[in-house]
Amino acid sequence: MRRLAELPFDPRDERAIDGTARWMGALGRFQVLAGALVLFVSIGVVVAWTFAAVTAPEIESDTTPPLVRLGEVSALQFGSVLGGIVFLGILVLRGGVLLTDAAEDLEHHIHATDEDAPYLEDALHALANAFFIDATLLAILGGGLVWLGSLA
Repeated sequence: MRRLAELPFDPRDERAIDGTARWMGALGRFQVLAGALVLFVSIGVVVAWTFAAVTAPEIESDTTPPLVRLGEVSALQFGSVLGGIVFLGILVLRGGVLLTDAAEDLEHHIHATDEDAPYLEDALHALANAFFIDATLLAILGGGLVWLGSLA
């Protein structure tokens, strides 16, 4: 039984795989940038919230305390929302890294001269993991949209 890396490809198929690998690499790089941006903005939000919490003066009135205070968010609420956003950012980042790795392995498989290199198997494994992560990300976002729709 032959291994997957030993299967011959027609030159037209190699061009199609090479083109697909280039698009996958571009999409993976955009996902990496998006995930890194989410994480970078999350760090900035944590710094800004911490700075605002530390430097905010406590203003109390001499009259009765107000019934509602606008702009107050508990640390638990803030941490929960930020933790969810960071988790989604990490999912996007990891999916992009896997997609980029799969694209590079496909390109190596097309241009490799070594028949024993498992580039095709590695590419398909990374691609399966990337699709699983992206499907999980879409399921989470879809569930969140359904939940937000039920609130309206």
